[in-house]
Amino acid sequence: MPKVSVVIPTRNRPEAILCCLDALAKQGFPSRDFEVIVVDDGSDPPSMLEVDRWSSRFDLKLIHQENTGPGGARNRGVAEATGEFLAFTDDDCLPSPDWLGDIVAALERQPEALVGGSTFNGLKGHLFSEVSQLILAFVYEHFNRDSADAYFFTSNNMGCRKVDFLEVGRFDASFQIASEDRDFCDRWRSSDRTLVWLKDTWVEHRHAQNLFGFMRLHFRYGQGAWNLQRAKHRDRPRKMLRESGFHLALPLMIVRSLRKMPMIRAIGVLAGLFIWQGAYASGFLYAFASSRFSGR
Repeated sequence: MPKVSVVIPTRNRPEAILCCLDALAKQGFPSRDFEVIVVDDGSDPPSMLEVDRWSSRFDLKLIHQENTGPGGARNRGVAEATGEFLAFTDDDCLPSPDWLGDIVAALERQPEALVGGSTFNGLKGHLFSEVSQLILAFVYEHFNRDSADAYFFTSNNMGCRKVDFLEVGRFDASFQIASEDRDFCDRWRSSDRTLVWLKDTWVEHRHAQNLFGFMRLHFRYGQGAWNLQRAKHRDRPRKMLRESGFHLALPLMIVRSLRKMPMIRAIGVLAGLFIWQGAYASGFLYAFASSRFSGR
């Protein structure tokens, strides 16, 4: 039996998932000790992978299902996993060669922890990809100031024991829009478990975005934030991620970052950050109004 199962949801990214699997084939972690489970979450046409391409490095399972969202796809992957540990990444990510070894070593030191690494933007020159990465850097800087007692990880770079994942309650598949990872981290902390940030455990994120895609993404994050706030008030009374301090600290973090950039680039990034705030707030207000009108 493998020691760790790598779970990857994918949808309509046939080239990206090949690159992700090729990166996993370069892991320094012993090949006999890990398996990879790819869950095709309703791709059209369905994903087709040549399993033999990676058979010398790891066992690969390809599962097809109707679209349930990334949380539901990850849950399906976990249901098929046979490893003691779980590692999660996404189809548009390239884990560094020591990624899996770092996650397993951290979990062997602290088996009860949810561990998460860092990401960097692999699409230099793509303005909106750079802005999205900068936003994530702000979030990690604020909420994960104590790396041994962190608050939030994105689901494209995290790991835990399978038994703890199941006890915490899996990803909530009802967060089909966004924020299922925030919800999971909140429930992990609420269960008196620890989040540990592995700052130097990297994946390269290659998420190309144009203006419309950037606005749509952060509008969805705003919707997810409203749904998450409702869940917190309903059943999570403590140890939750609070956003008010983040928004107060945000202007200073932005100024510090822009000072390091050439002026033309800084102007573009600042415009992207304004668009982010507008799209996020619009999604939050839209979800709020929808819940009031529907009576939910």
